[in-house]
Amino acid sequence: MQPKLPARSKTERGSKALHTGGQQHYATPSVASSNDEAGKKKVRVCVRCQGRIEDGRWISIEAPSVLCESCWKNMYLPKCRRCNLPIEKQAVSSSDGQLKGKYHKDCFNCFTCSKPFPDKVFYVYDGRPLCKYHYHEANESLCAAATCGQPIEGPCAVSHTGDKYHPEHLTCEWNGYPKCDVRLNGEYWELEGRMVCEKHAKNDGGRSDKNRRDGEKWNEGEEGRASGARKRMTRFIDLGALGDLR
Repeated sequence: MQPKLPARSKTERGSKALHTGGQQHYATPSVASSNDEAGKKKVRVCVRCQGRIEDGRWISIEAPSVLCESCWKNMYLPKCRRCNLPIEKQAVSSSDGQLKGKYHKDCFNCFTCSKPFPDKVFYVYDGRPLCKYHYHEANESLCAAATCGQPIEGPCAVSHTGDKYHPEHLTCEWNGYPKCDVRLNGEYWELEGRMVCEKHAKNDGGRSDKNRRDGEKWNEGEEGRASGARKRMTRFIDLGALGDLR
């Protein structure tokens, strides 16, 4: 059974509503005087931190025990998952359960770069809110092409090493001139750590007779391809089919 939260009391007049865990707990004015029968000022001590309560704000738990306001907040108010301080006012949380914990409104930003979310769009990874870029970085779904490096959402080409590319960015890595822009959307060849098209697999990965290393001889394999070239296959997945992760 969930324990009943203590009522908050103050020595000043009036009452104030506090929100904790979806319920309202009202601060009620204290009936007891701050002075004892002899007219001496009564000193209250927090039962948790043993600190003297000088500001007259205290919460009665089990008479005569009281809590100072700071200890009461730390014990009974929800904590912000970002700064770990009690949330007294409006909290940001998730209704679908993907986002763990609650946040101060000002603390709700990308967990990695701390930047606010444009248009209030955010992604959730491991229960934490992230911007688009850092979500895909954590999810290993940034395009591996040196000229791109941006998030992939939708069709994705996966190389034999597991690297992910936008399909239009997985191209032949022949190092000759002019640059080869043939897309490797199917079978391709791995040669000396590079992914090349069939044409350049036959051309020894771009090394002609003039620029081969000294003493190196041409050694062709099956169908005239350079010896050591291995056939590989591009695999395709659709990252968009995983659903809306925002």
